[in-house]
Amino acid sequence: MKINKKILVVKYGGSLMDNKASNAKIIKYINKLSVNNSVIVVHGGGKAISKAMENAGIKPRFVNGLRYTCPKSIKIVKNVLEGLQKSIVKKLKNSIAITGISYGKMIKKLGYAGKFEKANTDIILSTLNAGKICVLNCLGRNKKGVWLNMNADDVASGIACSIKADKLIFFTNVSGVLDKNGHTIGTINKRRIEKLIKEGAVSGGMIPKLTGCRDAILKGVKEINIMSTDLKGTKIL
Repeated sequence: MKINKKILVVKYGGSLMDNKASNAKIIKYINKLSVNNSVIVVHGGGKAISKAMENAGIKPRFVNGLRYTCPKSIKIVKNVLEGLQKSIVKKLKNSIAITGISYGKMIKKLGYAGKFEKANTDIILSTLNAGKICVLNCLGRNKKGVWLNMNADDVASGIACSIKADKLIFFTNVSGVLDKNGHTIGTINKRRIEKLIKEGAVSGGMIPKLTGCRDAILKGVKEINIMSTDLKGTKIL
């Protein structure tokens, strides 16, 4: 299915969703983008999920940065993410919430946490062709139809690769990729990503984000932006 406009995938979540000012900036930016582009929004909701779990008496637990999701937790995750998705749709112009179109497999020893494998891109593209902003959360299902909690970065990257998006945008609480001195690196190519990781210039959650970006570029995504709500950040080509 051919889309006449450029396709942009925007991912955000976590602390940015909890901050009213940041959330408002992102919503405004997405609405502006959608005037001349076809836009897909993928969101997470880690902080809201952790808070809901604690309220239910469940202590959040992470293994290598991924949330362990028990049978009781997946119900909480689903309710929280679907609630956030509805909230985003209400704020965006001409948007629609789509669920149940992402698929993955369970990650061993992490309960109902899943690794993204594919999405029903026909539904996404038909939504875009209808002139709608497509809003997706990071829930997916396995072959048996069991709900899984998947990493929102992986879902956004996977969908961007599947449809060969023109641009993938990650909103973060920092101004892109920073060097050892804390300064934003303006532009990075896939070769430099390996060098930055090897030299230890980047660490923590930025490592899997950058390796995911490298893979997405190799699979056909034309450009990736990692940026703050002030629209300052790093371009990856």
